[in-house]
This record gives sequence, C-alpha cells and structure tokens, in this order.
Amino acid sequence: MTGKRLEPWTVLDSREVYSKPPYLSVSVQRVRLPDGREVDDFHRLVMPDYALIWPETADGRVLMLRQYKHGVGEVSLTFPAGTMSVDEDPLDCAKRELLEETGHEAGSWRPFGRFVTHGNSFGHAGHLFVAAGCRKIAEPHSGDLEEMELLSMSRDELLQAAKRGEFKLMSQIALLALVTHPELGRT
Repeated sequence: MTGKRLEPWTVLDSREVYSKPPYLSVSVQRVRLPDGREVDDFHRLVMPDYALIWPETADGRVLMLRQYKHGVGEVSLTFPAGTMSVDEDPLDCAKRELLEETGHEAGSWRPFGRFVTHGNSFGHAGHLFVAAGCRKIAEPHSGDLEEMELLSMSRDELLQAAKRGEFKLMSQIALLALVTHPELGRT
C-alpha cells in the first residue's frame, strides 16, 4: 500500500432523467475526476434505503423467510427486511419489519453497519442489525406482495443452506457472513 491520498469526484451537473417516487430515481451527472478528465454521462441510480435483520431467539435459532423474489426470478432464503419510509430511522424500520414479517419483537438491538449496494451508481444502502432475544407477540402480517414461509434455523443449518445455494441475494449472504464470522469486523 502506498498511502496515496485518493480524491472524490466533483459533480459538475446532475439532471434527473427518470423518477418514480418513492421507488426509484435515475440521474445523469457530469463529473470531474481528480486527474481533470470529465465524464458527461455518468448515471446514478437511487432507491430507498432498507433495513436487514438477523433475528435470533433466546435459544439461538434464527428467524428466516423463504420467499419468491421477482428481481432474481427465484425462491430465496432471506432475513426479515424492508424498505425505509421517507425520514424513517433505520432502527425503527428494522423493528417494524421484524414485527410485520415474523410477528416477533427483540429484547435488544445492535447495529451492524450501513453498506451501499453498488459502488459506482449507488443503488441504495442496507442498514444491518442483529436483533437478540426475539419472541413472538403477534401473527406475521407483512402486507407485501410476496408469499412468505417463516422458518426457525440454527447457524449450522443456515451455513448448509448457503452451501446449497439457497441464498440468492448478495445482501443476505453478506449478513450471514458478517454475523457468523465476527473477525470480519463491524461490532
């Protein structure tokens, strides 16, 4: 590593070319790179942030969902998650989604970081949480378009499911890796 100081790009102009609030906006930017070059048509995609939850019960089981995800066109194993409303706090979103999708609330919450989905065009950011001491207080009622199957799995069962390819979304496999491999960092 050279320790070279890297500079951010400068946005010279930004023009929204598509907008469908609250789901999506696409902008075309004119940017200047640190070396002085300019790019006239750099596209930026923005979608709402979301909360993604590792929900663990007192006996160490993890609450999971199996559901069809239209973006990949397949059934996937997923953690409870959901899109944040405008001006919604990430933790409030996580609590709401856990209750809606699983009927559970957590005894304690730990933030696990904010991660952007696509390094250049942005996409959106996922706010990851660990919810410990989850207990059922209601029936699930997500109101989503998706049908969901609620499962309770051990960490070993989750790792075996990952090996079988049952996780189809990068965010899901990333949360699994972060929680099951604490040496990766975020506490």
